Amino acid sequence: MGIGQISPISRIFPIRKNEHDDEGVLLAIHPAMPPALPVTYLLWYTLPSRAGAASSLLRTPEGTSSCWGSSRMQSNLRLVLLVSALFGIATGIYEFILPIYLKAQGVSFTTMGAIFALAGLAMVLARIYMGGLADRWGRKPLYGWALAVCGGVTMLTALPQAMGLGWQLLLKTLRETAALTRETIHPIVLYEERHGGFLNRIGKFRGVEFLLQAGGTLLAGLLIKHMASPVAAYRDLLLIAGMLMLFGAAWWLVQFRERRQPGAQRIVSLREMLDFNIHPNLRLVAISGILFTFGVQLSHSFYLPLFFGERFHASPPVVALIMVLHRITIALPLLIVGNLWLRNLRAWYIAGIIIEGVTMAASAVAPGLLLSASIFMLHDLIGAGIWSPIQATIIQQFSRDETRGLEVGKVLAWSSIGAILGPLAAGPLAEYSTMLPFFASGIVMILSALPLYRLNLSAPAPSTPTEASVA
Repeated sequence: MGIGQISPISRIFPIRKNEHDDEGVLLAIHPAMPPALPVTYLLWYTLPSRAGAASSLLRTPEGTSSCWGSSRMQSNLRLVLLVSALFGIATGIYEFILPIYLKAQGVSFTTMGAIFALAGLAMVLARIYMGGLADRWGRKPLYGWALAVCGGVTMLTALPQAMGLGWQLLLKTLRETAALTRETIHPIVLYEERHGGFLNRIGKFRGVEFLLQAGGTLLAGLLIKHMASPVAAYRDLLLIAGMLMLFGAAWWLVQFRERRQPGAQRIVSLREMLDFNIHPNLRLVAISGILFTFGVQLSHSFYLPLFFGERFHASPPVVALIMVLHRITIALPLLIVGNLWLRNLRAWYIAGIIIEGVTMAASAVAPGLLLSASIFMLHDLIGAGIWSPIQATIIQQFSRDETRGLEVGKVLAWSSIGAILGPLAAGPLAEYSTMLPFFASGIVMILSALPLYRLNLSAPAPSTPTEASVA
């Protein structure tokens, strides 16, 4: 069976075939599966007792084997899903609570921007280095370490003794270093388990994680509303989030079975970590990512949970509801993106980013809480929920197998440069006008789409390192 005979997506975006890839077949939900219940079915069919049913029902339209593959692969993917669920709940709590907690302790917007900006610098350095270490040591120890550090730091953030600026700078930097290490390795693990169906798989796994982030934010909002002391509630919720991550780390380190052989890679030099010796398509994604991350961090770093309260005087429970809907609106398209008839991935990628920018800028100037929040919800529903799994697929497709962790880390690290500048700029903008961080965010997002017009997705994917990468 030829690649071009399998699906419209694989005609546009050929998937390289190897011994672990059944001709690059893309996973598709069984036609009989009710489309309104993708999350229920995804969770149901990943339970161990349903492994047999999953193998028979989760097939491609041509009747080829399920993306879950062997029992080892099924076990690893179920574990990734479980850990993603725990991480999602904990992240939903942490990202909602932290800015509100800092504000309640008298921390200014400018100081919050400095805290988040230093964490952004750690993202740039850690993503490259940790990606290279994952090639050398394997995915399991680095992923488990990242979860454990996230959990421990989140719990330490709740301590009253850690409220000093120096402590918060250190804790936020450690937390983001670990979280971004996990984010770098996570799609690599999913891709290496089975190349075929990656666009669909990454969408569904991320969709479930975002839905559970919504659950974590909802839990946080409900508890805050019913507790006498909001500050005590913030600390208790941070402790809960940390414990969930530590539990996930322990489960991962015990249960995950490494696919690639760690230790087979050479030590990566500092020069190689910092060079731009990657596929031209990956360079374009990275350049676009610098601009986009700068834009998104203007609105989504510390200021996102504060915008609606500062501009429209919304209460914390109302803001929590908005954040819950925000997570749901990105989860829903992620769950179905792999089953959409996407004939031109580059066009969908560009359109999604532009739509996200337009809706972010419009939500900043919209009069009234209801209208502003409604427009805001569209930026993920018809923006990031579509383009982000396409971006992840492009990055994996054009990374070399031998240095996949390093190259994925490079692309994401260069993109993360914007995470340093975004929070630094957001603080003064918010002090000047409550609408400016959101409006500027949208404009920069639109500009970030320009480099993507030069993408060539029909270019051959690399199969071996270049001479420069093995010198």
